[in-house]
Amino acid sequence: MSCIRYIAVFTLLCVNIITCFAQNENRSSVLFILDIAPEARSSGMGDVGVATSPDAVSQKWNAAKYVFAEQSRGASVSYTPWLKVVTRGMNMGFLSGYMRFENNAIGISALYLSTGGIELYMPDATYIGTTMSGEYALDVSYSHRLGKYVSGGITLRYASGLKVESTGSSSGGVLRPSPAFAGDVAFFYTRQVEVRNREANLSFGTSLSNLGTKVALSGDKEIFLPMNWRLGSTLNINFDKSNALATSVDINKPLVPSNYEKNMTIFEAIGKSFDETRDFIWSAGLEYSFRQSAMLRAGYHNSKNNRGYRYVTIGAGIVYQSFHFDGSYLISTSNISSPLSNTFRITLSYLWK
Repeated sequence: MSCIRYIAVFTLLCVNIITCFAQNENRSSVLFILDIAPEARSSGMGDVGVATSPDAVSQKWNAAKYVFAEQSRGASVSYTPWLKVVTRGMNMGFLSGYMRFENNAIGISALYLSTGGIELYMPDATYIGTTMSGEYALDVSYSHRLGKYVSGGITLRYASGLKVESTGSSSGGVLRPSPAFAGDVAFFYTRQVEVRNREANLSFGTSLSNLGTKVALSGDKEIFLPMNWRLGSTLNINFDKSNALATSVDINKPLVPSNYEKNMTIFEAIGKSFDETRDFIWSAGLEYSFRQSAMLRAGYHNSKNNRGYRYVTIGAGIVYQSFHFDGSYLISTSNISSPLSNTFRITLSYLWK
């Protein structure tokens, strides 16, 4: 067996080990980062986000929220150490930004996962090189205000499949599955209400995400992207001028069935996924705000099926003028430990009129 074949086989094994974590929740072996919370605010609230108040990272959860953002412009950068419980050198980065004008808004974002370097050796312990792999996605969104309380948004996405490069004095090669094109459709509803004579804001959101092409890994094998349907609600109560509490709940339904045929279409896959009635994931989160300058967050993420993750999250945020700094931490509570267990996520945002 040639060095190139050793590299390909070993790389595929490494990739399968990494992606098996994602298969627990969405049964997709590629681009599972599209279904992970890459930023600190939502990840501190159990991974809720489809109906939370608009912010600079709304592109990830529900681009329709941008139309109702208080500030007309915003940008953010997020960082997450990846698979900290397994190895070092892996990380995930997320950049996002938006601009609102009248009843419209546009947003952009970039998501990247680096799995670091893995040294490769022949059976006789001869060093033959190092593999480098990564995934990334580039998004652009447009949202429009459909009514006084309602908005809609669409997101177009280009994402790479698993890209593996090998380097070494005696070998080299690239394993590059086909790229993917996908889109999201989302809606957002929000209005002021009264709860026991206190001002409050009630919001609902829903999104269909990662609807797109299959990814060809090798030969004639094709795999669906991690398609999902998310539905959520948030109630934010202002107790007085200084104190507010937001309660959020999200229900997430993976739209990829456990088993599917090679020629199955997206619509057939979505229909079959609803036959798996126990395959629902729910998240709940709290966000306490003091004078809109300091926030404390907590949340819980639960999967009904035995293959899913369950974990508690905590987080905090600080606002100074136009700068927002958020951090979160994940604690696993199930036998299947999340690859983000005991991991901090941080986000820095800048919002302006």
